[in-house]
Order: sequence, then C-alpha cells, then structure tokens
Amino acid sequence: MKRKLIVTLCAVLISSVGMAQEGESKGLLHRVKQLADATMVHGVDTNYIKTPAQPWQVSIKSRVAQTDLQMHSTVDGAELFDGGGTMPLILGVGDMATDPRIMTRVSTSVGVKVGYKGLSVSYSLPVGGDKGQNLSLRTAGRWYSVNLRWHKFKAKNARIHYAGAAKYRWIEDYSEQTDEVYFTDWSEPESWDYSEKEPFASPVKLQTLIFDGCYIFNSKKFSYAAAYTQKTIQVRSAGAPIVGLMGYYSDFKYNDPRNAELIYEMDGIGRLRQYQVSVGGGYAYNFVPAKGWLISGMFMPMVTIMNRTKINTYTSNVKEVAHEHLTDYAVACLEAESAGEEYPEFPELSSDRYTIESAGSNSRNNRIALNFTGRLSVTYNWDRYFINANGQFNNYNFKHQAMRGHLNDWFINASVGVRL
Repeated sequence: MKRKLIVTLCAVLISSVGMAQEGESKGLLHRVKQLADATMVHGVDTNYIKTPAQPWQVSIKSRVAQTDLQMHSTVDGAELFDGGGTMPLILGVGDMATDPRIMTRVSTSVGVKVGYKGLSVSYSLPVGGDKGQNLSLRTAGRWYSVNLRWHKFKAKNARIHYAGAAKYRWIEDYSEQTDEVYFTDWSEPESWDYSEKEPFASPVKLQTLIFDGCYIFNSKKFSYAAAYTQKTIQVRSAGAPIVGLMGYYSDFKYNDPRNAELIYEMDGIGRLRQYQVSVGGGYAYNFVPAKGWLISGMFMPMVTIMNRTKINTYTSNVKEVAHEHLTDYAVACLEAESAGEEYPEFPELSSDRYTIESAGSNSRNNRIALNFTGRLSVTYNWDRYFINANGQFNNYNFKHQAMRGHLNDWFINASVGVRL
C-alpha cells in the first residue's frame, strides 16, 4: 500500500513540473532527484541541520489572511463648502479630513501539499471569509527564499472617519414671483468628529501584487526551510543576516459615478496606483529550546528605491446635486410651516443622480519611504510527523499631495504533516 502511495505522489509531482515525454521518464526523474537534493542540505553543517530520513512529505494545511487599507485626505473646507453658488447653506471653516478604512473579511482556505525532498506542489480551496481571488507562490532553498502573492477583491463598505467644521444658515424666505431666496445670518462654527460604517454605492475594487525575496547568509548553520517548509530539521540554534528585495503594486479603483461623493471628499481622486521597489537588510534566528521544537523569527526593515504613484482625477456634479437637494427640502419645510404642518422627513439622496467626468491622470515620484516585513514560525517535529504555524506581516505606505495612507497585509499558515 505504501509503495502504491509513493508511486501516485511521484506521478503528481512529475506532472506539475511539466514532464510529458513518457520515454524519458527515467532521465527526468533522475534530474528531479538531483534538483531536490541540491535544494536541501548540500554543503551544510550537519551538527545544526539534519535531513529527514524519509524523502516524501504529505501535509494538510490551512491559511487565514487579511488586507487592511487605510486612506487619509485633507481638503480646504471653504473649497469643499463654499457658502455660495452651488453650496449657499454651508460654509466650511479650516481643513476637513476624511479617513476611509477598508478591511477585508478574514479569508480561510484548506488544502494539501505533497513534497519530495526540496520540491513540493500544493492545492488549496477557499472555505470562508473574503470572496476575492488569491494566488500565492513560494519557493525556498538553502540560501534563498522567494514569495509571490496576488490578491484581487471588492469592498462593499468601509469605516469612515470625518472631522471638520462649518458655519450654517437657513432659508428664511422665498419669493415665487422673483425666484429670490432670503437667508438667515451665518451660525457660529460647528465642528464634527465622528466615525461610521458606510456602504459604498458601488463596490471599491482593489488588487495587490507583492513579491519578496531574500538572500540568507550563514546557510551552513541556519535553515529557512526548517521553519517554513519543514523540508529540513534545525537541531541547534543558529541565526543569519539576510538581505532582501521587495516589489509592491496596488490598484485602488472606485471611479464609478455612484461614488462621486467619495471621490469629491478624496480631493477628486477616483483611482490610485502605487508602485514600490524596496531593498533592506535584517536578521533571522532559529531557536531550538528543546528536542523537536523550533521557534523562528525574522525582521527586515526596507527602504524604497522606487516609490511612484499614479492617480486618475474626476470632476462631478456633487455640489450642484447637494444644493438642489437641500434647497428643495428647505422650500418644502417653508411650505409646510406656512400651512401649519409638520416638517417633512429629510429625503434620501439617490447616488444615481451623480455624474463624473475624467479630469486626466498624473504620476509623481514620492519621497523615500520606510516599510518592513516580519515573520514568525513555530514547529514541532516527531520522528515522522510534524506540526507548524507561521505568519507574515507587511506594511506599505503611500502619499500623493493631500492624500496618504498605508496598507497592511498579513497571513497565518498552519499545517500537520507526515514524512514517508
């Protein structure tokens, strides 16, 4: 039975790396074996790193992940609410800030991984949380680690914080003959500072692409694979300096006419794309507190060497629609007062009344920014079985004129496996 299982797993592994010629299978199998051996413990100090006696590895794995985007925009209140023309009832005072925060639901997936020495293939299925699309690729050798993650999703609501101040006045009288409106005096400035969860009239579309790779020094005594893929076993504590390269691309898109109010509050920006390339250095350490245990941590600050933002801006009829909506309500209130009736309820403003028009796009290079990545892993090995939990956290910052923000991206992997 065991022999049949090994043959089946071998067939799966071979097909995953594109081996198509049946007559050359023996030669290809030999080359795969050489590659697998090369990615394991060739040239390491066996007092620190051991090779499992069993070459095959089968594990059940799970993953939870989340993306957290926070944006901040500051605009001149007097420009936003000008107190005349299209906004005669409100006059902005000082700066006004809008801070949307978009957090995906925590996504969960389960899958299976099959490996032979230094090579492996895996397959996962989403089971809950974020309904977006995800693609994750990882490879690790004796002296390197490379990760690629792509995430595309839609956000239907956000927690938005508002802060600012304004003066108000009311329609005191209205002449139907002359179509002239008479206003009260301006009130004293009234401030607001509150947060609420708001649905987007049209979902915000977001996608991120993150690449990170690192070169590991002291690979004779330190094994990255022991902590994150369990293809080797770290038997004595050791650390290693590391240097890394990270690429980051994000696209935040909400340029739908129904989102005109959000675009207006975000200083006319309806789409923002960020390109970053960062380099850095840090340290990783594998701590072996007792036989079978491994606690591994890594922290690497990174400095951006390319930090470019491209935005698309839009004009809209938000002011005109808001003025018409408020004026209609104020007139309805005056009519109700004249008739001795109660004021009507304030009507809801339909987002379908909004229109937007492209005002062009522009790009700019931003100042050097500091990002960082951190990882943590805990593993326990028996003779043939192992359990592992590992996680990673990344932070990315962006800025364009009065708009700035950051994106946090994290995941936690857990697995239970057996060596055959």
